[in-house]
Amino acid sequence: MIVMKFGGTSIGSGEMIKKTAELVRKEKRQKVVVVSAMSGVTDKLIDVSKRVVELPTHVVEREVDNFCRELRVHHQTAIMIAVSDLRERSLVLQKTLELIEQLKVALLGVGYLEELSPKSLDYIMSFGERLSSSIVAGALNSLGVESMALTGFEAGVITDSFFGRARPKNDLMKKTVKEKLEPFTGKKITPVVTGFVAADEGGRITTLGRGGSDYTASLLGRHLKVEEVQIWTDVDGIFSTDPKIVKDAKLIPTLSYIEAMDLAYFGAKIIHSKMIEPAMIANIPVRVLNTFNPDSPGTLVVKKQEKVESVIKAVAIAKKVVIINLSGVGLMETPNLAGRVFSSLGENNINIIMISGSSESNLSFVVSESDVEKSMRTLTEEFGGGNIIEQLELVKDIAIITVVGAGMHGTKGIASKVFSTVSGAGANIIMIAQGSSEVNISFIVKEGDVVSVVNALHASFIK
Repeated sequence: MIVMKFGGTSIGSGEMIKKTAELVRKEKRQKVVVVSAMSGVTDKLIDVSKRVVELPTHVVEREVDNFCRELRVHHQTAIMIAVSDLRERSLVLQKTLELIEQLKVALLGVGYLEELSPKSLDYIMSFGERLSSSIVAGALNSLGVESMALTGFEAGVITDSFFGRARPKNDLMKKTVKEKLEPFTGKKITPVVTGFVAADEGGRITTLGRGGSDYTASLLGRHLKVEEVQIWTDVDGIFSTDPKIVKDAKLIPTLSYIEAMDLAYFGAKIIHSKMIEPAMIANIPVRVLNTFNPDSPGTLVVKKQEKVESVIKAVAIAKKVVIINLSGVGLMETPNLAGRVFSSLGENNINIIMISGSSESNLSFVVSESDVEKSMRTLTEEFGGGNIIEQLELVKDIAIITVVGAGMHGTKGIASKVFSTVSGAGANIIMIAQGSSEVNISFIVKEGDVVSVVNALHASFIK
């Protein structure tokens, strides 16, 4: 058995859904399919949710009607192309109308209440995957591949109740995933599962955070003990760096779990960093493939760390990040200050990407741009009054650059050569961090220096 996950671009239109269904049909092994929402739909759902909350009440209904009409037409157009069997098409069209009616009620509710809670947003965002899974299942049924659309919860994916970025309860999922899916797979029925969307033990819809469809695929793979997890996307695999920045970036045929996790965490967007851990725990290979070029060998992610002559395999770039600098004499005099800072941020589901402490009176760390406002509010509430933290400073317009490679482990002078290369590219390093795995070095430069630095590193270590 394998898990095949298809991202938004792989099912971005009726034509692509039809092509995806053909790829699934050609796979002779028993499979579980995991799908994202159609390309762009989740962003539109988030946008309309936030917009209706701010609109005058008398405008809300018109805005919701217009949005739901556009969403219905978009999905109906895809259905007419992807689902060829007339009876199946009728069933999928009916299911689409029912789902959009439920979505309409939810949007009107948050609009009239003028309040959008994380719980409500999770529920609204779930409709992207619920709509797409129904169409993909219909397309497969039209091709003679007996299929059933399921939500993540219906597939046994259970999480805590931290809406917006829920965490899976693997102790429960050991039992629930098999219980929910084996009745289908045992009868050679292909489950088409909503990626990203799950539910807590009470059945309330949760989401696994953006990029969570990869995570769903890996979690299902772990608990079903599958042969392989396939991530089907719109590029040939994982490259040595962003091909948009370096024209001669190379496809990497094999990566270790640790290398792939570091690359994903620090900016390589082909796979989600969280999806590596379940596969690593169960020692399941992850294969990254291209829906648009299925003959490409892709990238295989496995346990073994394979060293290469160039030492460094890839350079990742993470933009839209901000440094938060805390300073003040009170930091020295406050026991467990760092623990309190990181605990308070963690309790508010804020992910800290990098940490640096230059002295007892200074603490610096990096968060995503999207978490800056919440971080500042959390720190002000925790340490308000200015007695402990005298100054909160933000450093913007920066990027994290990470060099990754199993060959870095134990190689002398590699950091010196990396930083000399950065200096030679005319850039200053603002912050440095190295993981305990010793297969990566991360540092921060001004965003305007990214292109020259990445090209210099690629030319020096990889090209």
